[in-house]
Amino acid sequence: MPAKLATINLEVADPERSKRFYVDAFGMTENVRRSHAPGFVYLESSGAHLTLAAPQAGTAAAPSATMELGFEIDDLDGLRERLAACGATGFAAQSMGWGEAIEGRDFDGYRIVAYRLRER
Repeated sequence: MPAKLATINLEVADPERSKRFYVDAFGMTENVRRSHAPGFVYLESSGAHLTLAAPQAGTAAAPSATMELGFEIDDLDGLRERLAACGATGFAAQSMGWGEAIEGRDFDGYRIVAYRLRER
């Protein structure tokens, strides 16, 4: 059986704030059975799952400047409104040959690209 990418873990300054951002903006849902508040939150989507963890003392790393979280979404305008309501600013629109996208960073500096594929 081939491997399936199941989770991506991010070390974040405030797991609860990050949870609200990913739930409110992207519609992810918390699996409370797998979460361990306040330092660990397990979020689910129809693709890969996302875990948000408070950094361990003395081992915290800065957010990657090159890692990207990509979200395929149908309604980019609605997402822009939800991002603004969450206080996320600096998301720039892009048009590509394959579709439309907005790109920015979450509150911890992780790069986010949300895109809508152009129908062929």
